[in-house]
Amino acid sequence: MIDLKTKQRIILLRQGGKSLREIAAELHISKNTVADCVRNYEKARDKLLRADPDMDPEEIIQEFMEAPKYDTSSRGKRKATPEIMEAIRECLDENREKRLTGRTKQQMKKIDIYDHLKQMGFQVSYSTVKGWIREMEDAPREAFIRQEYRPGEVVEFDWGEVKLKIGADKDYKAYQMAVFTAAYSNYRYAVLFRRQDTAAFQESHALFFEHCHGVFHTVVYDNMKVAVKRFVGPSEKEPTEALVQLHLYYGFRFRFCNIRSGNEKGHVERSVEFVRRKAFSAKGADVYDSLESANRALAETVKKLNQDRHSLPKAPLTAMLEEKTKLIPVTAKMNCFMPGQGKADKYSTISVDNNHYSVPEKYVRKQLSYRIYNDRISFYDGSQRVASHPRCFGKGQWIIDIFHYLKTLERKPGALHQSTALLRADATVKKIYDVYYSNDPKTFLQVLLLIREKGADAVEKALKRLSTISPLDYSADKVRAICDEDASAEFSLALPAEPAHQAADAPQASPQEDVLSIVIQGTLSQYDRAMEISAEYIEKRASA
Repeated sequence: MIDLKTKQRIILLRQGGKSLREIAAELHISKNTVADCVRNYEKARDKLLRADPDMDPEEIIQEFMEAPKYDTSSRGKRKATPEIMEAIRECLDENREKRLTGRTKQQMKKIDIYDHLKQMGFQVSYSTVKGWIREMEDAPREAFIRQEYRPGEVVEFDWGEVKLKIGADKDYKAYQMAVFTAAYSNYRYAVLFRRQDTAAFQESHALFFEHCHGVFHTVVYDNMKVAVKRFVGPSEKEPTEALVQLHLYYGFRFRFCNIRSGNEKGHVERSVEFVRRKAFSAKGADVYDSLESANRALAETVKKLNQDRHSLPKAPLTAMLEEKTKLIPVTAKMNCFMPGQGKADKYSTISVDNNHYSVPEKYVRKQLSYRIYNDRISFYDGSQRVASHPRCFGKGQWIIDIFHYLKTLERKPGALHQSTALLRADATVKKIYDVYYSNDPKTFLQVLLLIREKGADAVEKALKRLSTISPLDYSADKVRAICDEDASAEFSLALPAEPAHQAADAPQASPQEDVLSIVIQGTLSQYDRAMEISAEYIEKRASA
């Protein structure tokens, strides 16, 4: 059996005047095979000429040389039994149910339906199943309608994940990149967050509107959890409280894309991938000392992108100047946080997102409200803020402020050495304890009050100086005296110098008067300190 290409060569060689023997020798096939091919061609030629005597010989050759065509219109689906078609229909109905209830990412794909059919015992190919599903869904090709936007009208928002190594991280961790893209100017703005939560969602909008010095009239979202609370119907979505708060505060309208229709916010869909690649794909561009330095690098990259025209009529930065004149004015940045309430446990901590944050010891077993900001957590007793901590994004961590436990430690100084409060304290505070007060926790508790007042660095500096003067006595009073003296010296240095044109007859202080003034000042400061100690002692006796 010879193929179509060989048949074509036989006919062309025969038309060129070669004999059957010559054609057989050139193509290395049997002479009888060549004769059969030529005979069949001549029969087909005669048939075509009888049907159309005016037919051009070139058309006859072309007709014979075309690949054979087969009529498949009358063929049936041999394996499309009612049972297998019903099984496919059930899978498609279940997918439709999931789309209506917001579980779009849990739908069965075509390959999943094929695997399901195999598990049911049906013997059918994957390509056949795909064809049946295509026919049953009967989905026509989607046509896209080109949009035109006015300046300041629409901005699109989306999230993108970025893997970075920041600070002391040994491995790459996922960070969330919030991206805004203006529909008219294609102006981009991006900022990194640790999580894709309500606080980051609101904070990203507040930063973007502050950056633009105005608010776009409409913001477009996909079906992200921080924006969509629940699906009311096939096309209706209920916004989250966080989105409603943004809408009421800034006065913009919002619109959601249809399910699985990222093209409806195509500007930002492309921007997420584009910005991520330009900012973090180069060698070494995914390692930073801190999240702040990563955001600075990201901002610099986006700034360069906004200055480049690419294939646009004008650079995004230039077109954005037109948009700014049409934006809604911004009065003040929105205070963005997630509210909550918690009860302090016996350790005077409140659990938030599986992490324990300390509050002052007087609030043990009491209910407090808290606000989760993007970078910190603050606790409130009514309207009074009683504690604030940097936000922890881990799990099972203890974030402790040692100053919240001073009264308890005063009664139980022996508990200080191995306490979580000390172990989690500032490195300088822990160093002061280890070097100077590891055998004198009571005095350290008094020094803690001074640390809170003067700062850990100032107290450490005073202790180093005291170790050269009185290495056996590190009392809180002596440390305070040195801190006060250092503060006075710094204040004197900060005073403006005497005018150079001072009168010659102005009274000059003698060295004896300078020494006397220092002695008097020292005596007065000691007297003041003695009065403070007396007052503290009287207060303690009264409260005992």
